[in-house]
Amino acid sequence: MLGAQIERYEGREQSFIKHEFLTQYLQAAAYKTLQGRSATFNFVDAFAGPWQVSDENFSDASFNQALRTLDAVKSDLETRGVFGLKIRFCFCERRPEAVARLREYALKNSEFIIHVFEGPFEDNLEQIAFVCNDGFTFTFIDPTGWNIRSEPVLDYLKKMNGEFLINFMSEHVNRHAEYDQVSASFGRFLADPDWKKDFDALPSQWSNEERVLHLLRKKIKGFGAATYLPHMPILKPRQERIKMRLLLGTHSSKGVEVFRDVHSKVELAEFQTRSAIAESNTGQMGLFTRADESAMLQAAHGIGSDGVKRRARATVLNQLAQGTLSFQRLATAVMEECPMRLTHTKDLLNSMKLSGEVSFELVGKEKKPQPRTMISATYTKACGI
Repeated sequence: MLGAQIERYEGREQSFIKHEFLTQYLQAAAYKTLQGRSATFNFVDAFAGPWQVSDENFSDASFNQALRTLDAVKSDLETRGVFGLKIRFCFCERRPEAVARLREYALKNSEFIIHVFEGPFEDNLEQIAFVCNDGFTFTFIDPTGWNIRSEPVLDYLKKMNGEFLINFMSEHVNRHAEYDQVSASFGRFLADPDWKKDFDALPSQWSNEERVLHLLRKKIKGFGAATYLPHMPILKPRQERIKMRLLLGTHSSKGVEVFRDVHSKVELAEFQTRSAIAESNTGQMGLFTRADESAMLQAAHGIGSDGVKRRARATVLNQLAQGTLSFQRLATAVMEECPMRLTHTKDLLNSMKLSGEVSFELVGKEKKPQPRTMISATYTKACGI
């Protein structure tokens, strides 16, 4: 099954991983939202394309995959007796020829509520917000670069009731961030014309993309568009280099938890994809099966691995330097900054308790910290992440 999916994305396997994350997170968010928070779910694709697709049905386009995913959730819930649900789609694209294809797609799928907006996303924010005037709104922002006017976008995101996923183009940002010729466009992207001063003040050992990402996350939080901004790197499929990062904006601690759960599943698919490419190049797998190798790669380098736990341990101590915190608040901070699932975080705190670094009391038959468990440091030390 995975092999057939990868074949459609030959040469652009990173897009397969990106779409896997989008659809899996959308599915989880839709089930949670439509069963309690709101009976209306809006999906906004800010840079819809279509771009490079493998067939005329747009089966590997983000907007089509989102539509099929959300329709499947709605249909499933209706079979369970949950009625009165509404899904809206807003597709925005600036290229006239692509807009024409989106409008054809909307006509062929007229049973769905689809709005197509022509022009830059930044110029359509008011109209999109008007259409999505009720319910939960998930905005997918997937540009081809960074030349975006972020200030009006952040104002829109702050006002919308929902979450957003940004594709941060790490490779392009890393390559161009220090070019004077693009300084103005980075200023628009970071909503700060004087961004270079803050960029230069950040640790020199950080890469260009790490520094720009830090400034972007700080700006998004400063605008009030999101409380939490966990992110996931996606590697170039044939190299050990980050191609992009998926950045979730949410006000919900549950959103951070779900993000890391999906991260874990999609990361395994990424390792399997890389193993499949390596196998096709060499013609042999060696001592281990592809599944074995993928599992070993994830255990060694992936979410919840030993290296990640060392970073998470430092994050725990830094957070507790401020005072005693509930497990829920502490775990959310750890999962936001480090690729750790909730279960990894519970195990880490149990380990830190055994080593005498933190203290907390469990009640009754509890074996791991619970949301209201209060955690404190038994000692603090200066540490950096």
